[in-house]
Amino acid sequence: MEYSKTNEPALQDNRDVHKIMELLTPLSVRIDSLERSLSTIDAFIKKLPAMLAITTDIADEFYRNAAASGIDIEERLKKSASLLVQLTDPKKIDALSHFMNTLDAMTPLLKQFEKVPDILAMIVDSLDELCKGTERSGIDFERIMGQGKDAVAQLNELIKSDGLKALMNSGILNPKSVNIVAQAGCVLAECKEDRPKKMGIVGLIKAFGNGDIQCALGFLINFCKRFGRLLKDKEL
Repeated sequence: MEYSKTNEPALQDNRDVHKIMELLTPLSVRIDSLERSLSTIDAFIKKLPAMLAITTDIADEFYRNAAASGIDIEERLKKSASLLVQLTDPKKIDALSHFMNTLDAMTPLLKQFEKVPDILAMIVDSLDELCKGTERSGIDFERIMGQGKDAVAQLNELIKSDGLKALMNSGILNPKSVNIVAQAGCVLAECKEDRPKKMGIVGLIKAFGNGDIQCALGFLINFCKRFGRLLKDKEL
């Protein structure tokens, strides 16, 4: 028992030393890690002047090239700063936010436009099938298109011609003139329906006594008189 009591302080010291070593070991590891980090930082700091010099040279070269190209970097920076101030204006931010909300609301409508190519493809297919069907029926679309093109060209020439201008200024399209021509057309159609009768000189003399014939002859004589006067004026 006396031997055990004598060795107790030594055992306690050994346990304390062991605990201290356990505490010091992680600390030592951290110190080593810190030393490596400091070494890296120190190496970076040593390289920093060279890196700054290279960056400065690159910036100077860029500035000189821009100036040689007529680009004023300082002026553009000022304008960019002014634009940034405008963009950060609360009113403009609210307007932009409203615009973005409007775009969000239009998203369903915009999605509908995705179907446009399919719809166009269906229309083209339908037209192609229609053309094939008409070709089988004996309708030549190419010929029709060619004739339509020629007709449009002739119409264009007619519109630009002096003859059309003269026609427009002649009075033949006057409502009264058109009405007379329309009446004459109706009469011609009625005469076509009636069976013509043979008429000699005696019948012609008797016809002169008809009031309708006298009215028509009066109109015809008045026309001939006026038309003859116009022809005489043109000759002069």
